[in-house]
Amino acid sequence: MIRDAWALRSGVRLHYLDSGEREEVDRIPLMYIPGALESAENFRSEMEKLAPRRTLAISWRGAGKSDAPETGYSLEDQVADAEAVMEAALKGRFCLMAYSTGVPRAIGLAARHPRRVAGLILIDYPARYPAIPESWAERVLSSSQKIPERAVWAVQRESREVLLWDRLREIRCPVLVLRGGGEGSLLKEADAALFRERLSRVEIAVMPEAGHDVWNPDYDRFFRTVVSFLEERDREARKTV
Repeated sequence: MIRDAWALRSGVRLHYLDSGEREEVDRIPLMYIPGALESAENFRSEMEKLAPRRTLAISWRGAGKSDAPETGYSLEDQVADAEAVMEAALKGRFCLMAYSTGVPRAIGLAARHPRRVAGLILIDYPARYPAIPESWAERVLSSSQKIPERAVWAVQRESREVLLWDRLREIRCPVLVLRGGGEGSLLKEADAALFRERLSRVEIAVMPEAGHDVWNPDYDRFFRTVVSFLEERDREARKTV
């Protein structure tokens, strides 16, 4: 059963979904980090499909059921928020999966905790956090009534470009990089080459017809690729027990 749960950081309540309190010996838990101001609900269907593996999904501050304070939306704050969920929910090693601008956040968390992260799945975004233009905030506010205006503008205002390519060398776990091979992909071949160069154990998987949403049009292929990577991490974990 997927339940609502909360972590607390500096007085801010951070919502996450949790599919179970127990961590099974033969299946490594998975924590999902979404992009932009997305909520945990975006990953609910995948959590159901991945059962009985324990899965968690984060709602960023300002999104979903999380608090929406006036400040605290920089990359450093976002990594610390993800870390607060990790510390509240998980005791042992886990896999980490991130989409879009969640990728730099996941890289920051994995680099901080290389012994905790058993596997890393990075979906269609480079190792870079962007300086977000005002046009992005205007577009988000025009298309959604669910995200507080103060949170959208705070994300834009507090954003700074941060390059994380050098931090990849701090990551020791196996990494799966998924990228779209079609128009609209935000991870170009040159950036994929940098992942190959900077990571010690990396697989690049291209979804040929996909854009940024790599699960379209072939969701089954996308999901099988993710599950195969997770099951390989399970097998590696069993060998070390």
